[in-house]
Amino acid sequence: MARLIKNNLQIALATGAAFLALAAAPVAAQARANISVPSQALEKSLKQVAAQSRTNILFTPDAVAGLRGRSIDGTMTARDAVRKLVAGTRLEVVPDGAGGLIVRRRAGKGAPISSAAPVAAAVAASTAPETTDSEIIIVTANKREEDVRKVAGSVTAVTGRQLDEQGAQSYADYLTKLPGVQFNAAIPGYSSIAIRGVSSTTSIDVGQGTTGIYINEVPLTEPFNSAGIPDVDTFDVDRVEVLRGPQGTLFGSATLGGAINYVAARARLGAVEGRVEAGASITDSSDDLGWSAKAMINVPIVTDRLAVRAVGTYRHSSGFIDNVGIGRKDSNAMDSYGGRVSVEWEPAEGVNISALSLYFKGKYDDAFVSLPALGDLKRNTVLAEPFRSTAEVHSLRGDFDLGFATLTVNAAHMEKSTKNITDFTLNFRGLFGGTPTQIPLVAERRANGDLIEARLTSESGGDFEWLVGASHNNIKIALPSYSEFAGAAGLIETLYSGRFGAGIGARAAPGDRFTDYILRVNGTEKALFGEATWRFTPTLKLTAGGRYFDTQVSNRTRQTGLLNLLSTGGQLVNEPAPVTQQADGFNPKVSLTFEPNSDLMVYGLVSKGFRFGGPNAIPVNPAFPSPADFGSDELINYELGLRASSPDKRFTLDVTGYYIDWKDIQLLIVRGDNLAYADNVGRARNVGADVALSWRPVRSLTLNSTLGYLDAELRDNVVAGGVNVPAGSRLPGASRWRVSNSVTWRGEGDLEPMAMLSHRYVSKAPSNLAGTLTQGGYSVFDLRGNIRYRGARFEAFVENIGNKRGVTVQETGRAGLREYYVRPRTAGVRLTYDF
Repeated sequence: MARLIKNNLQIALATGAAFLALAAAPVAAQARANISVPSQALEKSLKQVAAQSRTNILFTPDAVAGLRGRSIDGTMTARDAVRKLVAGTRLEVVPDGAGGLIVRRRAGKGAPISSAAPVAAAVAASTAPETTDSEIIIVTANKREEDVRKVAGSVTAVTGRQLDEQGAQSYADYLTKLPGVQFNAAIPGYSSIAIRGVSSTTSIDVGQGTTGIYINEVPLTEPFNSAGIPDVDTFDVDRVEVLRGPQGTLFGSATLGGAINYVAARARLGAVEGRVEAGASITDSSDDLGWSAKAMINVPIVTDRLAVRAVGTYRHSSGFIDNVGIGRKDSNAMDSYGGRVSVEWEPAEGVNISALSLYFKGKYDDAFVSLPALGDLKRNTVLAEPFRSTAEVHSLRGDFDLGFATLTVNAAHMEKSTKNITDFTLNFRGLFGGTPTQIPLVAERRANGDLIEARLTSESGGDFEWLVGASHNNIKIALPSYSEFAGAAGLIETLYSGRFGAGIGARAAPGDRFTDYILRVNGTEKALFGEATWRFTPTLKLTAGGRYFDTQVSNRTRQTGLLNLLSTGGQLVNEPAPVTQQADGFNPKVSLTFEPNSDLMVYGLVSKGFRFGGPNAIPVNPAFPSPADFGSDELINYELGLRASSPDKRFTLDVTGYYIDWKDIQLLIVRGDNLAYADNVGRARNVGADVALSWRPVRSLTLNSTLGYLDAELRDNVVAGGVNVPAGSRLPGASRWRVSNSVTWRGEGDLEPMAMLSHRYVSKAPSNLAGTLTQGGYSVFDLRGNIRYRGARFEAFVENIGNKRGVTVQETGRAGLREYYVRPRTAGVRLTYDF
């Protein structure tokens, strides 16, 4: 009886306090507020949400006992915040009928749900104000939502707000500032990315790349010769996750070095909101004006049930290279535009359906490469070298709360294409007696793929968490290339009829197309994967997982025309039998994490990565023998990491050391007839460390620094393109040092002034495996500042203050040394309005 009286008294006091707090709270559960809560005990998280949103929240201590809340950060309603906190658990959130919320165990099947149901031993979350200095970033690196600082792996998440403050619009604006990431900026939309030095080239690989690229977990990586990396604008992005180290267990192939996941902002159910932005800039040595225009609108169709979000962007980047051969100044001006539409639908409690459609196009009318022998920012071709790239992603995702776990099903369709024209006059002119004045080579790449993945994810916060899933990914690729010019058939008839007979001109160059080649590739990857985490003491947890994969690549090629005729000694058409390559295997992952308190975490990790093998789909040439195909390669990554922070989170430190053992390296080799193929050539080892720290000594000042050290070298002697490369040679693009720093000042007052000075340094590195070309060895400084008034913000900036000619990629061609540069000094303004 005494216990019953005590329990009833607790309920009465808690309920009375709740209604008193509710009466005093001016903001209800459906009003939006800035809410930031770290991953911690769920009870503490609920109290912090109540305080920050000034909303009454009732819950029973036994219902939340032993559970951890997810970290959340952003502007949202208290109801949305609490639903995020309890996502993946067996708790539900219902209104209390008086503007507050009740958190309780979900009713069993067939049980009625009543918002007025009694809450035994209820505790009212305090609405007293509470402040936090930390910024919590949620990532899905392990395919479950969790605080980025709690992931046992090297992960960097750059939020949309951070990208906005940095003025970042493209990959080059933010990937170059991250430790361990090598962005070889060459052709926009067709550059390569390497993480931790895992790459044997600074250009696009013949086979798969070594870094996986994803948009909302949809892979954009092909099994053979990439059709480009769509450089989607970061406007209205939620975050960009950069996962360092192989991700073969959960993400699959092409993640030898790591993965980059671009996470677009999803439609929000709770409010109408929007943003418009306009900007203009001028670039040193250019007469061209750069400008941009962007917009976003979010509209709930059915409050708390259905919403649509639409984004559109257009960006004109001014040219800065003069092509003296065609007499065109600022010839490399570029336009990129696109948009996306996302739909969010919650038809019932515990069911979420989301859809995304994205389109991107980039184009420029002349290449970005300079010839330093001609002078500063000069190039010389007899015809322009334009480039076009497009990308589309259409995805549909469903998340279903099953009580014991969440079922996620993700289906997607992807299409990518590129087309570029290269001046091959010097390469081909000799075939025609030096007569033609302009000979273009047209190369296209088209890829389309379908993905479906299903996984079950246990609720978060307990001592044992698990995830199991299956995926199927099929991608078809077509790579046509051809060359033609007016009068080609007549010239061939004149020059070669004595050797190959009358009529050879029409046969070898129908329609004046004297070479015509196409490669078709079909790649399929099927996989079963899983991962489990056991917290066997309050401070230690063990994670183990694996992925069984089955891959298949088939190809067929066809080449016709004069080039085939000459290289084979008389064969006009070369169409070898289709080739199929199959592989299967298992990728394991194990980590051990020690977390004595919320301010310190230490982990050890062993993981494995792999990528497809494939065919060398180039014509057989007895003078320059090459293998018919190449095998898959793989690596094992050994990693130790530490994450530490001060109790007030004003100081954070991340340190990661790693050792990578890479074998059967796929190496791109250029044959004597200027055609490229791949071969497995030996082993490499990469040793390095990444450090990132953030310090806020006073409320108005934040200092951020990252440092990356890398020693990546061959362990075997290699012959590449006829050149002997000894063991110990550095891998292409593997700069030994990468440093970035920023100082940010935030003022107070109605205008909320902000200023940021940033710096990045890249040490020298070879641009090719032979070490005869060099890139890097430069520092770049940027300065930007802004003021805000109500929903408007005005920003001014100067990028590359010192106007450095930082070489991002160096290569050679018939015309000599060719270099790609960091964009020259650029100054501009930007106006943004949020509503």
